[in-house]
Amino acid sequence: MYIRRYFTGAILLLTFIGWAVFTFVTQSLTPDLDIAFTDYYIPSMPAAIAVLIPAFILLVLTLGHMIFYALIEYFRNLNRNSDFEKLEEAIRMNLKGKIIDKPQYTSSLYKDIGELFNVSKIEISPDTNLDKSNKFHDLVKAISLIKKGEVIQVDSSMGYYLKELNYWNALKQDPNIAEQILMERGFYNDELYIEAFAVLCKVNTYSTIERYMRWFSIKALFNILARIDDEENGLTLDQEDIFDLIDSVKFTRKDYLKLAKVLQNSSINPDLRLDIFKHLLEKDFENALEGYLYTMLDLEMVSEVENYINEKIDVENQTLDNIKAYTILKKEHSEINLDLDFFIR
Repeated sequence: MYIRRYFTGAILLLTFIGWAVFTFVTQSLTPDLDIAFTDYYIPSMPAAIAVLIPAFILLVLTLGHMIFYALIEYFRNLNRNSDFEKLEEAIRMNLKGKIIDKPQYTSSLYKDIGELFNVSKIEISPDTNLDKSNKFHDLVKAISLIKKGEVIQVDSSMGYYLKELNYWNALKQDPNIAEQILMERGFYNDELYIEAFAVLCKVNTYSTIERYMRWFSIKALFNILARIDDEENGLTLDQEDIFDLIDSVKFTRKDYLKLAKVLQNSSINPDLRLDIFKHLLEKDFENALEGYLYTMLDLEMVSEVENYINEKIDVENQTLDNIKAYTILKKEHSEINLDLDFFIR
């Protein structure tokens, strides 16, 4: 644009100078000029044109100079624009949680910030709000809503990371979405599938549960046990199936206590609750013991617990001391409503 203006202005100026010389100075012709050491010569011409020749040569040289540096700046701008697009796309992919190859930046304008961004992670707070004119507005708004715990419509263009976060929110609001998540296998982290399966175990039939047993966990086990023989949302499993499920997970001491409490709040009959822990005692006596004693005490089997401790346990620890204290208080003050969880925890 500037070169065109310069060229147009220079041509108009040279034309004006030539006209002024021809009109007001002289209309004569220059003599023929021999070019030294050659057989060539410069023919005669109007003096007005001769005056313009050096100016025209200068115009050509300056135009060449300007075009040369304009081309250099043009290619620099191409690099800057390319780097800007790379940075913009990197920001978008970062927001979506997508892993991409780290772009290489060539322009000094974006090189430092681009390389810093390659090793950074953008975190959007729930209260983030961008102006509607910002090109990242829709994406950032969607992320902030998800961070608030809301369930929104997430299409595939937003990426599986945001879809996964959205599914976490959906699981808390609608357990029926669990099977849909499990059907989309291979797109999300295993933690989401494990949680989805655990939620599935709260509401679906056992035939549906069996289709996704690869995501079985101790949480899923507790959800299944909590439904056994329940009147409204129950499952029917025989003792062998229950033992198979229990044997497929690994328990810690705390897990055994949680199991005892899950069974306590379930509709499973007391005999089966005791049989479950007797089965577990054969595998892991030391860790399962407290859960077994908890179950017995919950069933008001105080004397049985006292005899069991005296006959089969030859070690002492704080929990056993607490259990002994509970049995003594329960026998001597049966009218007192003791909190079993206070003594075994």
